[in-house]
Formats: sequence, structure tokens, C-alpha cells
Amino acid sequence: MIDVVIIGGGPAGLLAARRLAEAGCDVIVLEEHRHIGRPTHCTGIVSAEMTKLVKIPADIILSRLQHARLVGPDREACDITWAADGEEILTIDRAAFDETLAAQAVAAGAILRLGAFVDGLASTAKAVTVRVGRESIVAHACLLACGASYRFQRQLGLGLPGRLLHTAQIEVDAEPTERVELHVGRHVAPEGFIWMVPVLRDGRPRLKVGLVAKRDAAKYLRHFTERPEIARQLRETPSTPTTRLLPLKLTATSYAARVVVAGDAGGFTKPTTGGGIYYSLLTAALAADVLIDALHAGRLDAQFLSVYETRWQERLGHELRVGDWFRDLLVKLPDRDVGTLIRALATDDVQSMIQQTARFNWHRDLILSLLRQRGIASLLFRSLFR
Repeated sequence: MIDVVIIGGGPAGLLAARRLAEAGCDVIVLEEHRHIGRPTHCTGIVSAEMTKLVKIPADIILSRLQHARLVGPDREACDITWAADGEEILTIDRAAFDETLAAQAVAAGAILRLGAFVDGLASTAKAVTVRVGRESIVAHACLLACGASYRFQRQLGLGLPGRLLHTAQIEVDAEPTERVELHVGRHVAPEGFIWMVPVLRDGRPRLKVGLVAKRDAAKYLRHFTERPEIARQLRETPSTPTTRLLPLKLTATSYAARVVVAGDAGGFTKPTTGGGIYYSLLTAALAADVLIDALHAGRLDAQFLSVYETRWQERLGHELRVGDWFRDLLVKLPDRDVGTLIRALATDDVQSMIQQTARFNWHRDLILSLLRQRGIASLLFRSLFR
């Protein structure tokens, strides 16, 4: 019997595997795809704060971002410069990043199996059994790090994320630019937004163009890239986009007897933007540390593992609740009010406040500061009565 079986070879599963292996645990990671990091679903925008959890090799950095433009339904625009404290925002090669994490996990002693689709999972008082084809793997504990796939969460009574949106993304050769653009509006991306993120690959300027929306993400993305002003920026015809589900609310609980859940598998994403890399890594680190303690104590019951939920609540709970509440206000705004909000964000006073309070991974302080702006607060609170 091994110590921990991890379902999913993305950032959460791989970081947890490394930490567990470094602590002397026997770990196996089961990844359904045959190549780590592929297909690539993520835009790969991160802040340098992530280096507190993992090292980011210089050769996987595709761009360093300084500015963003928020564009409204009627082309209202607001330029935003990243936080004045010098927080560095990077676009990384996600496939290469995942490969780096995999190499670190294997070097620490974890076993990584690719093309290993998990057919079943059973948890008893004595063990967890995972079935891969005709093979059964028996472990003391299981970490679910399987991304936006919720077969086993439902089976184990952990629940499903309270909100799921749809994403679609392409990457194409494009005209050079250094600015990120975010486009919003009910007819552009219902309950979501479109991003245009510049990267350099082998010296070639390219754009990641993607969308998160309530429905029909690929259709809305196609309509956007067919706009004349957007098509002129692209040097090639967009291919079929990569699509996936994106959780924007937590599952009902993040643990059960012998099982804990990290990353997208538990709905750990920023409610405002859907970004999930940092929260995946953070929850994976917390989950691994709790499993190490549980294995040493010989306590893998739900009561002992509940400390995992206590720990992530201490780090993320208030952040997630404020972000979720703020998002509920935003999605109720009609396009007319979205344009008014963007114009308010462009004023000097609000721009100064944004630079003082904005942090890439932590949105609570910015949200609360925005709500202290009388005009913005009244605009948003009106949406409560719609």
C-alpha cells in the first residue's frame, strides 16, 4: 500500500507530489493525458508572488506585462498600470511550467504515470482504492487534483462547484503590442470577459485571445475575432479554440475520510477573473502538509483532515467571499452601467487608488476600496434591486 495517490498531473497535483515525496511519503500521480501540460487551457498570467511557492525558470517567461486596457460595450476604455509597489506580472509557458513541476516531483521521488485514466475510486475505513483499467492502486489517502472534472467529488459527497462557466482560447501570430486588453459586455461575453494577452515565442509576436462566458464560449470568441478592428491585429486565421469548464465557486466541502481536494477540483479560483494557478498551488501546498501530518499521526479520518479546510479558509476564505459577492454585483449591471463604471475607473482619483490597492492574486482590498467611492458604490448597489 502506498501513502498517497494523486489524481491529476497539473500544477496542484505535481506540487503536492513533490512536497509529499520530499517528506518521505510514497506518492503516485495519475495523469489522464499522455503529455504533461497539454492540452494547454490556461493563459499563463501569474505574478512574481508565485515564486514563494515554486521557482519560475527564466526560459519559460513569455512576456512581462506592465499595462492593461479595459474596454467596454461601447468602446469606453480605461488604461490600468499594475500596482505601484512594483509587483511583477508575467506570462509563462504553461506547458513548460507544468513540465518543470513534473521534473521536480519525480526528482523528489514521486512516481508519475501518464495516460492513466482513473475509472473508479472507492474509499473505506482502511484504504482508498483507485482503478486504472484493470489495475487497482491501494493507498492510505487520495488527493483529488483533477481540474474541472467532478465525477469523484459527486460520488464522495463533496458536492459540485456552485458556478461553472465556459472558456475558449486561441493563440495566433499577431501585430506586436505590449498591452493586455480586456473586453466586457453582455453581447461580448455574457457574465464574463475576453482577454488579449501578448507573448513572444521564438521572437515572434503572438496573441492569446480567450474568453470566459456563461455559455457558447467558442461562438462568442469567433464573433469577437471576426470584428474588423480585431482581425486586423491577427496575422493568421484563428484555429479551433481550446475549450474547458471553469469553476467560479467552491465545492460544498474540500475533504472527506482519506480524501482532500485542491485547485480547480475544489473550485479554488478567483471569483472575479477565474484565475487559478496561484490558488491551485497554495491549496496543494496546504493539502500536502495536512496529509503529511495525518500520515505521521495515523489519522486519516474526516475529523483530522478537516484541518485542511480550516487552513485554506484562514488564507482564502474572506478573499473568496468578497470576490464572489462583488462578481454577483458586476454580472447584474446592464451594458450602459458597465460603460459608466469604466469611465469612473479612468478618473485620476480612482486610478491612484487602484495603483495603491491592486494586487494580482488578492482582490479584496481593491474591491473594498472601490466600494468606498460614492459614485461607484451607488452604481453597483443599484444592481441589487434588478
